[in-house]
Amino acid sequence: RKQAEYMQACDDKRGAAIADLFWPDGIWEGLGGASGGKVQGHAAIAAMFEASPRRLSFTTHYLMNESIQVDGDHATGHWKLLEPCTFQDRQALWMGGRYENDFERRDGVWRIRHLRLWVEFRTPYEKGWHAERFATLVPTDGSPR
Repeated sequence: RKQAEYMQACDDKRGAAIADLFWPDGIWEGLGGASGGKVQGHAAIAAMFEASPRRLSFTTHYLMNESIQVDGDHATGHWKLLEPCTFQDRQALWMGGRYENDFERRDGVWRIRHLRLWVEFRTPYEKGWHAERFATLVPTDGSPR
């Protein structure tokens, strides 16, 4: 359920709501060929997602191939991701990858302990992942890619 809430909050551009799905010491980590970075804690996660709409103005996350294993107060979850999105209101993209996440229950409440997003492709809509697996994004406003 936390992963579904996370995906919807991403699409709705609600940074604080995203951060609230993590434990205060929780980690968001982007991995893979076109994504990098690691942030920890509510404030850093919220700030990253509050800034995200300047880069990715439109996103729709589709998750599939779900696998969740629970062991007491710990759980791991894996999903495949397909994400149509728009970079800075001007470039339509396909993104795909996978999530490999750790969840933890504390005092009866489940939250995300460590979210890992592996980006396996980010390609222009019109070219597709075969022609250009990782798109070169050129920001128009000087912001980071």
